[in-house]
Amino acid sequence: MSALKRAAALSCIGLIATTTACGSSKSASPVGGAPSVTIKVGSANAFTTLDPANAYDQGSWEVYYNIYQGLFTYAPGGNTPSPDLATGKCALSSDQLTATCDIRSGVKFSNGDPLDATAVKFSLDRVARIKSGTGVNALFSTIKSVDVASPTEVKIHLTTPDATLEDRLASGVASIVDPKVFSGTKAEPNNFTDVVGSGRYKVDSVTFGDLGGTKQPTEIKLSLNPNYQGAASAPQNSAVDIKYYADQAGTKAALDSKDVDVVIQDLNASDIVSMQNDQQLGTGLQVFQGPGGTVRLMSFNTLKGVFKNVKVRQAVAELINRDTIAENAYKHTVTPAYSIMPAGIANESESFSAYTSRKVSAATVKSNLEKAGIQLPVKFTLDYGQGDAAKAAEVQMIQQQLDQSGIFDVTLKGFKGGFGEMQKAVLGNGKFDAFMVAWSADYLDADDYISPMVGGQGPGPLYNSWHSTAVNTLIAQGLNYPTRTAAFNVYKQVQEDIANAVPVLPIWTNSQYAAAQSNVTGVPLTLDSSGNNRWWMIGKNS
Repeated sequence: MSALKRAAALSCIGLIATTTACGSSKSASPVGGAPSVTIKVGSANAFTTLDPANAYDQGSWEVYYNIYQGLFTYAPGGNTPSPDLATGKCALSSDQLTATCDIRSGVKFSNGDPLDATAVKFSLDRVARIKSGTGVNALFSTIKSVDVASPTEVKIHLTTPDATLEDRLASGVASIVDPKVFSGTKAEPNNFTDVVGSGRYKVDSVTFGDLGGTKQPTEIKLSLNPNYQGAASAPQNSAVDIKYYADQAGTKAALDSKDVDVVIQDLNASDIVSMQNDQQLGTGLQVFQGPGGTVRLMSFNTLKGVFKNVKVRQAVAELINRDTIAENAYKHTVTPAYSIMPAGIANESESFSAYTSRKVSAATVKSNLEKAGIQLPVKFTLDYGQGDAAKAAEVQMIQQQLDQSGIFDVTLKGFKGGFGEMQKAVLGNGKFDAFMVAWSADYLDADDYISPMVGGQGPGPLYNSWHSTAVNTLIAQGLNYPTRTAAFNVYKQVQEDIANAVPVLPIWTNSQYAAAQSNVTGVPLTLDSSGNNRWWMIGKNS
């Protein structure tokens, strides 16, 4: 970052203590004939940082897909990457270890700075250089180096053939940022808001405040980027105002009071059912349902504590009743999961169904643990993010199911600030036994439901610290199959190994639900398994 822009950024950060931080520029008039409409979005999932090299959470990536661009993206309804900043597919060398990617010429960031191959290299390199504690750099684990061949061409050198490279380049971490604004050697602070991208929108302002007892973003205002060049369709609005709430009750109240136009995903299950009933009666809000790409998991600390022993993890897998959780906590708005990836993802197999098909009694599980010399009851703390009534009911049911077996003694610990607070308090330092987490796809491939969970070294994004040389070998083999379904046997074995070791335990997979005011249009167009909220597709009738 230049000294001038660093000073500007610091002067902007100084305003955070009052209420509002600066964005890249002031709000502008509608761009290119776009409707003069502001869409107000309600969310209970505040972003943690606007720096793509330092975030691995859904709230942040939802913003990234609208303010940044990558070389590739997912078209609405698509499950394979398509060009965005790239002009077409990257050309692979004969050994599949070098990808040559051509970039659109004449692209500019929202502030007018050029977006060229140098900016692409800078953005990809800084992810590897910074090595964020969030583990997001794991998505670039197969990238060895990036070279600038010309202002409109980069060469990406790989450590191993990777059939998912373009998928990875469509993820939030591959967002291209302005080298004159972002540091190339360290992550920007979480309250840094003077961000510059090239996406459909630019950031006008961010407001911080108390949200569920912690200081978090409470609002971010975006307006159309006049310099935008990319694959996005014509905008149906001129600005988006995302308002963050402490929980799903807050988003529903905002809908009821018409403080927001639309809420996507952040709704309580009971409210979804109630709103669907009202819609059938011809009253109330519009309710939409679309495919999901999220798996709810329990992740275990396999490095230390009670879950270092695989037999204890397997005991939890034997005792959990997913059907009860889906029916009573989530009112059938989710589907019980016996796989670490949703149905519909190529190479998915229900490896965890082995635990339920055996129908082992609690008495047998208890006897097996006693024979293994494990002291009962096994006491552990289950951490979870607060703010969702269904998830609160979920952990209470898990506690009840495990406690009533006589095998476990579970203590629940909720975090008002959700995953971000949990990450800072206990996950990052390894001071946890098990925690609940919803894993959403970075890209729509089996590899993305496997590599981040158990691949590589270190604790990983799910902090379970479980690794297997055999599994890592299979993961690398799986990337050698350009025709993804041809890798079925490889991924089937990986999933069986994970089910046997239980570093994570799948609980359910989701569908996406959205609710909107009666005059809002375009919401169904942005509900697909990619999980990308394309806010420019949402409009509003007068």
